[in-house]
Amino acid sequence: MELDKILLELIGMAKSIKIPVSDRIIPHVFLNSRRKTILGSCERIKSGEYKIILSSVVLEGGEDEVRAVIAHEILHSCRGCANHGKLWQKYAARLGEVIGCEIKRTALSESAQKLREAAPYILRCQSCGQEIRRFRKSAVVKHPERYRCACGGKLILL
Repeated sequence: MELDKILLELIGMAKSIKIPVSDRIIPHVFLNSRRKTILGSCERIKSGEYKIILSSVVLEGGEDEVRAVIAHEILHSCRGCANHGKLWQKYAARLGEVIGCEIKRTALSESAQKLREAAPYILRCQSCGQEIRRFRKSAVVKHPERYRCACGGKLILL
């Protein structure tokens, strides 16, 4: 799979429908085999250029997933789209229509599911039963009694 070719194609498609992606995106997709918690990122580096980085796990999901993740990251290069706010969502819906896939704020793909299941620490809400997975032994993992679920329930470490 030619990631750089996909990147350039998606940038061109975004520009063709007047989505103001940056002209300063480095025309190369960087792979990171160590990333376990996120599938992709768009980082602005010191030179003012944008660097698109994918977790190598994304490649297991096939070309459609790769295209969706790269498109997602390209949109972060637009002014006002560093987060997943309304402007980013508007651009994601427009570009998704053109490329024929849904560009999501969070990935629910098979690759993302594999990453999620690999997390060594699992917390569960005693009220709603929601599971929260963590890769690092963070404060919430060390002291779940100090934290609450979004529903307000107490967390326990499994």
